[in-house]
Amino acid sequence: MEHGPTPLNIGNVCGGAVNEVFERELQEVLKNIADPNTPAAAKRKIVLEFTFNPGHTREVAEVEFKCISKTVPTSSVKGNIFLSKRHGSVLAFARDPRQEEMFKSEPPATPQPQ
Repeated sequence: MEHGPTPLNIGNVCGGAVNEVFERELQEVLKNIADPNTPAAAKRKIVLEFTFNPGHTREVAEVEFKCISKTVPTSSVKGNIFLSKRHGSVLAFARDPRQEEMFKSEPPATPQPQ
């Protein structure tokens, strides 16, 4: 059996970089899927794009590839902030400072003599 040059395939085009780059993008997609801050059902995509630019003699061509992953952004989260004016400044609080006043600890009652 005669062995000659290996024909072009996805494993050897661009010096074998396709597999390496695809694996990197795949890991990004998998991390995005596992992220609880992203919508679970949203589709993710990896696109391999090859561009062939033949020379004028058609005996050689330049090949370029791109591997693009399309992940989904994190879900938006809404919350409230509470604004208060104090000493001429506006301050923001994560919890309503008026509620804090309502639930301030009272000193323990002193036992009554019996």
